[in-house]
Amino acid sequence: MRTVKATPHPAPLITHPQQLGALVRAVRTASGLTLEETALSVKVAKQTLQNLETGTGTVSLALAFKVMNGLGIRLTWQAPPDGGRSGGTDAA
Repeated sequence: MRTVKATPHPAPLITHPQQLGALVRAVRTASGLTLEETALSVKVAKQTLQNLETGTGTVSLALAFKVMNGLGIRLTWQAPPDGGRSGGTDAA
């Protein structure tokens, strides 16, 4: 049996795909699961899981949520204090 070395959890604020991937990897490795085992259990390709964990390639949001749900990861969100009026680029 292959031993999985646990990786530390990233900071709680996630603003980049690599940080989300680090969280997925940390949860997976803390559970002692290999890439192969996790991919099989959540029914995604191993390469998709690897791309998600490294923040590379293109992984759909639906597949990312499929993996996160399979690992028990739940996300919460927080609206900006100004209701988002100062941050977006979608001007009407």
